[in-house]
Amino acid sequence: MKTAAKVFIIIGMIFQGILIFPIVIGALALKKLKTATSKSELTAMGVLTLLFVNLIGGILMLCLSDDDLKDNVKSETNDRA
Repeated sequence: MKTAAKVFIIIGMIFQGILIFPIVIGALALKKLKTATSKSELTAMGVLTLLFVNLIGGILMLCLSDDDLKDNVKSETNDRA
């Protein structure tokens, strides 16, 4: 589901390319999806994505579970080593 959220956020950024705000929010959302380790970290960015970038991408971002973000925890420990 994390990959689907990324895809819809990118689609929203492309379709609203004339406006700067969706591009900035979308880039921040993609960065947060890459680094978040729990669902609570994604709530604020998910709501902003829902309102300004893409409705489906924001909903998918809010529906992510902690199990979907387990890969981020593993990659953070590998980056530190």
